[in-house]
Amino acid sequence: MGQETVEHLFRAAVKVFAEQGFERAKMDDIAREAGVAKGTIYYHFKGKDELFVALMNDGLEKMMAYVRRRTEVEEDPARQLRGLLEAEVDYLFQNGTFAKLLLTEVWGSKERQIEFRARIRELESIIEEVLERGMNAGRFRRLKGSEAAVAIFGAVSVTVLQEIFRCPEVTGADLAEHRAPLVVETLESLLYQGLLLPTK
Repeated sequence: MGQETVEHLFRAAVKVFAEQGFERAKMDDIAREAGVAKGTIYYHFKGKDELFVALMNDGLEKMMAYVRRRTEVEEDPARQLRGLLEAEVDYLFQNGTFAKLLLTEVWGSKERQIEFRARIRELESIIEEVLERGMNAGRFRRLKGSEAAVAIFGAVSVTVLQEIFRCPEVTGADLAEHRAPLVVETLESLLYQGLLLPTK
């Protein structure tokens, strides 16, 4: 039982947590969804809390890697910012249940807040790096990079989540294909006209 089993458990757990909420979800439900014995889950995780933390960390790590790949292909900070927006929006649309959990369940307890605040800060630091490069190159006006990064991450996350809830019958792939470009254009327009107006 290796990484493939863990990934299978993560997929089942994300679905159950998203449908029932963390508090109401039971390990029996996750085992049933995964089509495995409950002991298989306990072989890998001590309990529901550890499973939840592990799957959210896994999702955030994959999101960070996806975002970094999209920003590294561009050198111009303005294009890096657009690539970053596209990557975040696309990833969250493609992983809609993960997006719901990210914004609705990770703040449930003080322990979870501490755990995930640090993870999300890592993601925001990627945004901050792009902003700093843009400011140093004279492409963006001077602002507080850390606060702007938080605002950008929040704007992207909430906008995507609203689209997911507005179109519950649409699959993640279809949302990513049809709605992501419009969402990115809207976010980019708002950011460039206010928060990140290029200086030249």
